[in-house]
Amino acid sequence: MDQRSNQVPQLELPPPQGEDVRRPVNGLRRSAAFVLYNIVAVLLLLLLAEGVTSVYFTFRGAFANPDIAERLHTEYDRELGWINLPNVYLPNMYGPGKFLRTNSQRFRNDADFSKNVPPDKVRVICSGDSFTLGFGVDNKHTWPYLLAAQAPNLEAVNMGQGGYGADQAYLWYKRDGVNLDHDIQIFALVFPDAYRMQHAEFVGYGKPVLAVENGHVVATNVPVPRTTKSWSPRLERMENALSNLSITRLLHHAFGLGGAPFGAASGSADNQETSRVLSAMLDDLHETNRAKNSVLVLAYLPIREELTGQPGAPWRGFLAEYARQHHLLYLDLTDDFRRLPPAEMDKLFIGGGDVDFLGAEGHYTEAGNEFVAGLIYRRLQANPETAAKLRTQP
Repeated sequence: MDQRSNQVPQLELPPPQGEDVRRPVNGLRRSAAFVLYNIVAVLLLLLLAEGVTSVYFTFRGAFANPDIAERLHTEYDRELGWINLPNVYLPNMYGPGKFLRTNSQRFRNDADFSKNVPPDKVRVICSGDSFTLGFGVDNKHTWPYLLAAQAPNLEAVNMGQGGYGADQAYLWYKRDGVNLDHDIQIFALVFPDAYRMQHAEFVGYGKPVLAVENGHVVATNVPVPRTTKSWSPRLERMENALSNLSITRLLHHAFGLGGAPFGAASGSADNQETSRVLSAMLDDLHETNRAKNSVLVLAYLPIREELTGQPGAPWRGFLAEYARQHHLLYLDLTDDFRRLPPAEMDKLFIGGGDVDFLGAEGHYTEAGNEFVAGLIYRRLQANPETAAKLRTQP
């Protein structure tokens, strides 16, 4: 008999619904979903903790010191708004050992300067704002001091002042700097300096406003009011804290926001007028330096935000074109910073909380000031007119 006839046919039945086969599959999915859920939850908690911590430290830094740093070493000036006190010595101005000293001429220098340039020296006057003053570092680590350290015959007059617009730096030089003989003047600007020219106050303190009348620069809003709105410094601290939050920067990047800093006008009419005034200022500085047998040099110092964006591009272009037309040396250091690796670039700027004063973040560190001084000195050496001044010997 054929044995196959005794075999019972095996029916291939479909698997029971919801049992056995699908149970392991659904179990794997539930396990994967559980793991994914926990990963997402942990990430969200970390992001929340990071956000809360960021907000806490940002606002703590903004309000940790209720005073503006310059209050400790400046006083009211009816023509400029504020100016350094003479003969100040603050041994721990920006932290342990980070001292600030001014001479009797109110410059951030350790000693006074004679009217005449010593026969064995080349004198450079450095005009600017807090980046030239050296906000956050001691006297011996400002870029003017480090510039003078590049050669034994160099001396640098530090006429930087925190919060100054280009207008105030110009007026201070015209009033006090021009009394000193000098071989070179470096007129250094950062992005906000031109916009500050458009306002009659800065963080609650009055300042002059320049205009052009009959081809000449004239100062208005003088005598300068001692203060304007008493709440402005607190509002400035709040705005500064908000602008430093990562979410604010992300939104600015995502929606193309940005441009002028807090309190800065950016309308085309304002900028055109500022360009006209700035051009007249530079004309006057050029003529004044030529009359003193000195060379005017324009310098543009980048702020941190410019290393990934172009907020100062219009003013950089304006200065470059002015320098080209008037055959002036123009030192734009922006691209030099941008060429650095990110890790090296970060070392050049003060971080949040590193210095306990409003607005300290983003100023140059000791390494940043040293980098700037080296760049400026090499450019001065490479230019025939300024190189001839640097080689002046008795």
